[in-house]
Amino acid sequence: MKFLRTASAIAAIGAALLCSCQQKTYPVFFLAQEGHDDQDPSAYTSAKHIVYYNGRAYTRSPVMTLNHFSKFKSELDPTDGSYGVTLYAKPEWKMHLYTQTLHKDGLIMLPVVNGLAMEPMRISPVSDGILKIWNGLNGYDLWRISRTVEPINPEIEEKRYLKENPRPIPKMPKDVQQRKDFTGRTVGEIFN
Repeated sequence: MKFLRTASAIAAIGAALLCSCQQKTYPVFFLAQEGHDDQDPSAYTSAKHIVYYNGRAYTRSPVMTLNHFSKFKSELDPTDGSYGVTLYAKPEWKMHLYTQTLHKDGLIMLPVVNGLAMEPMRISPVSDGILKIWNGLNGYDLWRISRTVEPINPEIEEKRYLKENPRPIPKMPKDVQQRKDFTGRTVGEIFN
């Protein structure tokens, strides 16, 4: 009996170690604007539901994350030398993307990659399951995305990968006055 308890304890510890060693999904997600530009969402929405970027409020729960996509391809942006990415939704998530973008038609969607906000885009209904991040990514971002999403052209993508992130971690500016919601809670903000 003692042997069985010891064996099950060792198996549980091994499973916990195995799970903790797995890489987490790279944080790439798309946030949708909360309300319209002429409304102040902090007046009617709790701080735990929104986040601000450049004075515009976005719903904290993402419309899509990297786990919702099956394939990607990158393109070099000639203006600044960064990369853009085209992401193709898994078949089971295409309808979700369509309904989410249909309900938010005309508002803004904010791609966020590893805590950095990318170029916002105007939402229109997406029926083909394709979302783009236009620019701002580096080789490290592409390498980490490839750990979750399969590249369409692996021979091209592998030449662009970097194993280290050259971008510094963003920090909150010192002179920022944090917004508060109607209950007095601090509302999150994304800074670049």
